[in-house]
Amino acid sequence: MNDADLHASKSDIIRELFMKTADQTYVVARWCFLNRLYLDFYWNGLHAFEKYLKASLLFNDRSAISPTTKGKEYGHNIERLFAEVRKYAGPLIPKDLKKPSDLQISRWQPESAAKFVERLNRLGDPNNRYNMFGFSQRPDDIYKFDRLVFEIRRVCINLEADYFQRRKGAPAVKSNATILSNSPSYQPNRLGSRLSVLTLDKATDEVKTAALKHNLPFAAPDYDHGGLPSHSSADNPVLYRRIIVYAEQGTLTADDSLQVATLADWTIANIFLPADAKREIADARDKLLQSAKQSDGA
Repeated sequence: MNDADLHASKSDIIRELFMKTADQTYVVARWCFLNRLYLDFYWNGLHAFEKYLKASLLFNDRSAISPTTKGKEYGHNIERLFAEVRKYAGPLIPKDLKKPSDLQISRWQPESAAKFVERLNRLGDPNNRYNMFGFSQRPDDIYKFDRLVFEIRRVCINLEADYFQRRKGAPAVKSNATILSNSPSYQPNRLGSRLSVLTLDKATDEVKTAALKHNLPFAAPDYDHGGLPSHSSADNPVLYRRIIVYAEQGTLTADDSLQVATLADWTIANIFLPADAKREIADARDKLLQSAKQSDGA
């Protein structure tokens, strides 16, 4: 296998394992948001974003496992992946997620790209697929998500390579980074991609709607988006409602405190919890036991 064949094979692997599946997961995430399944929006949104980020790293001759050979693995942490991509993508990634000039929405919260990624990383955490930490959804999240996906998807290409693909070793006429910088609306990975298939005539109406409705960066300018969603939603996690809140309030009787402490022990013994959550439940249990002891002694 010569260098050209090796490069083509690597590119094919990246596109099939990461780009193709990311495009599909991206559409699934959008469908969830449009249908008010917000917990699954953040879960799928994180995974779509994760795969785009890892594709960008691989296309730019970097590891998608860890930043260094002995470094801590990225895992599903999109904050660390995003920070690494920004090191070479630089100004191609927006610092702030600004409200689109043609978007009429009553509630828009100014937010940096890094802060949005931090929220998506927290709300889409693998442990939160059980709604362990709860969520608070904002109506502008879908627009911020689309914009950032659009920008990250643009850098899923070797930024230093020659856009005109001249022979190896020849001086670059214009790098891909230069082309992207000069053309902010250009999406190099659109033609022939899985996302393209999911938005063209062969796709079902339901899939096309999931992919394009309210999708300002990817949809055609004349696409009919219909009414804009303005609802918001939140959900406190059940472990907070059933255990932690009682420890915080300290208003239970001794017997009730012991019952909730028993529930906390059962939870720790029988349900897999991340270390922070387990520690929080254990602390709540200890507070409840202390409260029960003080009530008995009163």
